[in-house]
Amino acid sequence: MQSKTDLAVESFEESGKTKLGGVVVKEGNGITYVRVLNKDGERRLGKPVGEYITVEVPSFVNDADIFDGRLQKIAKILKNLLPPDCDNILVVGLGNMDITADALGPKTGSYIFATRHLSPQLKKEMCVGGLKTVSCVCTGVLGETGIESAEIIKGVASVVKPSCVIAVDALAATSAKRLGTTVQFSTSGIVPGSGVGNHRYEISRKTLGVPVISIGIPTVISASVISGREGDSMFVTPREIDRLTEQGAKLIGMSINVCLQSSISERDLYALVG
Repeated sequence: MQSKTDLAVESFEESGKTKLGGVVVKEGNGITYVRVLNKDGERRLGKPVGEYITVEVPSFVNDADIFDGRLQKIAKILKNLLPPDCDNILVVGLGNMDITADALGPKTGSYIFATRHLSPQLKKEMCVGGLKTVSCVCTGVLGETGIESAEIIKGVASVVKPSCVIAVDALAATSAKRLGTTVQFSTSGIVPGSGVGNHRYEISRKTLGVPVISIGIPTVISASVISGREGDSMFVTPREIDRLTEQGAKLIGMSINVCLQSSISERDLYALVG
């Protein structure tokens, strides 16, 4: 039975952790690096060419303190994925705010420190020179807007002309232990809904013309993993999904801020958006 997962590390585990042609895997210090090098790797792993970085974090369910080194750890990973001289960033929150398990993207948007609207004079008055230009948009879902998320992002990008897009979305996993304890980064872009069998238009460098980095946290697993029935198309969430989504959004949003605005302290950034 082929499991439905957005996590490259789970796809590798399902292969029995055997050596795969076109795929390079490195593990250490709670971080797994999976690199898909070519079409052969795509076929074997079932993931597009690109880099996938999975970070293990303490469960969000019983955790309230993000100022314990995690922000710097995750911000460093993100910084290494950004293109050189990236100074104009569009952050995109994907998902449905009315469905808790799919609200990670929109909730993350509320923690992003947007700066594109700040004038040079205001920045000077705030004593925050050297701010990167950051804008943020939450796309909603096709059933509400009648517009594909990729189309909305492409339209916004044509105006703000970002040098990079950071897309945040909830993910599907095959292991319950990864719900709310895993953050995945990817340079291959994102296809919203792919993990739950609801493929939408691709959001990637190929479609937008600029690098796209996706960040996500698993919030659902397929019911077929529990029932063992391949035809079971339902997905389940942990009962603590509200806290998992809220804390996950805070961690991702603040990590993006820490990565992009190094001239401001973590706690001052949180005071601006928290």
